[in-house]
Amino acid sequence: MGHVRLGRLPATRKWNEVVALLGERAPVGDIAGASANAAEASLSAARDDPALLHAFWLLTQLPLAARSGDFERALADLGLDVPANPGLSDLAGAVAESVDRQALLAGGRTDLGELAQSAVVQSLASVVGRELPQLFGSTAEDVRSALGRFAGKDSFGRLARDFLATLTLKHLDYYLSRAMPDFVGTASRFDDVADPTRFNEALELHCREASRIVEDFAGTWFSKTQYETGITPEKARGFALVALRKIGAELKARRGTNG
Repeated sequence: MGHVRLGRLPATRKWNEVVALLGERAPVGDIAGASANAAEASLSAARDDPALLHAFWLLTQLPLAARSGDFERALADLGLDVPANPGLSDLAGAVAESVDRQALLAGGRTDLGELAQSAVVQSLASVVGRELPQLFGSTAEDVRSALGRFAGKDSFGRLARDFLATLTLKHLDYYLSRAMPDFVGTASRFDDVADPTRFNEALELHCREASRIVEDFAGTWFSKTQYETGITPEKARGFALVALRKIGAELKARRGTNG
């Protein structure tokens, strides 16, 4: 989908607060919470972002496809173009291409859609990849079996949580990375070459801890919805929007608690 475009932070009161917190060397938790608050308006665009919503819908469908009697046919029915006996990288590439096509069909790419595309590929590689007997040299049957394990309530909750946490992190970093260079140097927040790395690691940990709130929520929703009606793109859309708001609210609530 190309590179996410960066510029200056929006000149709003909420983003000015974030900049002030960076300059004051405030705890990461405070900065994450303030950033979540400032980015709330941007995230509201998720309700109309076809790439983000398609990425999450595919995440719900891949484990079900792996449980079907004909995995490759099920993938084709999802519009995923994979070779015979696909590996995990083949699946991830097909998902990225499908998200890209969906964005183009809907009128064009967005930065938020690009972040979602990157997040879903990253989650497939990391979460599903950990289930493989070996990352390199695994068979197509290994991949199908590993992916199929995420069709259960608890396991899908873990997969959805990782995607939502990764997307939240990328969304906050999309903004924070514009301001951080202004605080690099002697007597600044990042006066040591390793400081930005430590900050990013702490921010990631904070987002992943905040995302715990949606893990059981996602698993219960997946199991109940699939059993009762099946998971349509519209149902996946509704869940994703609620889950992202829950994480944002949790980040704001955690200000001053740690970091």
